[in-house]
Amino acid sequence: MTAEIVNPLFSNELPEVPLTNAPLARVVAQVRFPAIQSIQDQVFVGKFQEAIRSLYPRPRKDVMNGFVLGTPTMVSSIIWRYLDQEAQWIVSLSDNFLSFETVKYTSRKDFTDRFGFLLEKLAETIGPTHSDRIGIRYVDQVSLSEDESMAGMLRTEMIGVKEVFGKTHHMISELEGPSQEGGVLVRWGHMPENASHDPDIMTPVSTPSWFLDVDSYKSYESESMAFNPAALSALTYQLATRAYTIFRWSVTDKFLDRYGRK
Repeated sequence: MTAEIVNPLFSNELPEVPLTNAPLARVVAQVRFPAIQSIQDQVFVGKFQEAIRSLYPRPRKDVMNGFVLGTPTMVSSIIWRYLDQEAQWIVSLSDNFLSFETVKYTSRKDFTDRFGFLLEKLAETIGPTHSDRIGIRYVDQVSLSEDESMAGMLRTEMIGVKEVFGKTHHMISELEGPSQEGGVLVRWGHMPENASHDPDIMTPVSTPSWFLDVDSYKSYESESMAFNPAALSALTYQLATRAYTIFRWSVTDKFLDRYGRK
């Protein structure tokens, strides 16, 4: 039955319900740390690449351009990316963050174990001293036929006014607030065909769609956390559990059955 949780931002962990055809579009974890300018140097980051190359053998260099706040000066920064052979797992390293993403997610443990390995290698080779923020983001994407409704698939609180107004171009809701572990940013709603609320993380599809985007995070605003790979990996698992609790609170048994509840 639908998860009976009074407040999914602070409730206890729910047992995981495996889905054989989960509608996950992408999962991303990221740790941010005080800038290490040497990461822009290919020679300096080479030791990190070598430490993970057996698992992520395909390197790629991306350049991001941006303006210095309050000035007309444009600066460029490098993001080093390392992909597995099938390009389904991507490691991204910049001067102030490490991120890890996949479209082939299987479980919290598998993902956080993989992320923990990267954190260990980052500590051994690059050596960040502190972490400013750690977070994990889950994006579900459900393709719909032209007039298909999500009624019955979601809790009443998640349906929104679209079911009242009928045909609309799009409808997006957003919630940000504290959670037991830190904080969450949750966005959900309906998109028309060939549209996305965030094209960088959710690829548009040719049909109308419903999405749920949960960012579960811990920020250290006044005092950074010491960069401890084991502690950061354990916290990532807790944040992932919070995101899953929000997902389970949001959907009904009909949703779980549709996507292959085991």
